[in-house]
Amino acid sequence: IRDATEADLPAILDIYNDQILHGTATFHTRPQTLDERTQWLAAIRAEKYPCIVAETADEASGETRTVGWCNLGHYNPRPAYDGSAELSLYVHKDFRGKGIGEQLLQALLVEVRKQGDRFHTIIAGVTTENERTVKFWQKQGFEHRGTLREVGRKFGRWLDVGYFQIFV
Repeated sequence: IRDATEADLPAILDIYNDQILHGTATFHTRPQTLDERTQWLAAIRAEKYPCIVAETADEASGETRTVGWCNLGHYNPRPAYDGSAELSLYVHKDFRGKGIGEQLLQALLVEVRKQGDRFHTIIAGVTTENERTVKFWQKQGFEHRGTLREVGRKFGRWLDVGYFQIFV
């Protein structure tokens, strides 16, 4: 687990675009470009939000591969919300269920706590149809604070979004 760099952006783009095209973890509906992801990372850095990646190493070659990322961003851009942040976490489809998401989240929470009182609370918005993801957030200490019904439409169906919160 380490800070994300520009070199990670092609892998981040691949992971994210897979979710755009095949999943409901994001409500983007068209694949992103490398330029859009480059601007995304620059905006996160400009606001001094953390963005970290997980990488694995091939046992035979030692070559590393970025297999997931986790970042914070604005929960709401109005100044009174500055102590609140929204969390995003994505893991490559071939590496899900192997503890990488938990490692990323725990590393991000350590980083957040190092920043003192900058962050008071972190919020994750989760489509509720994915029970495994809902259980993941609850296992990590996030509490379900409510669900907005049918607020996003993807793949021809309306989706509910649950909001999970942790205080730091």
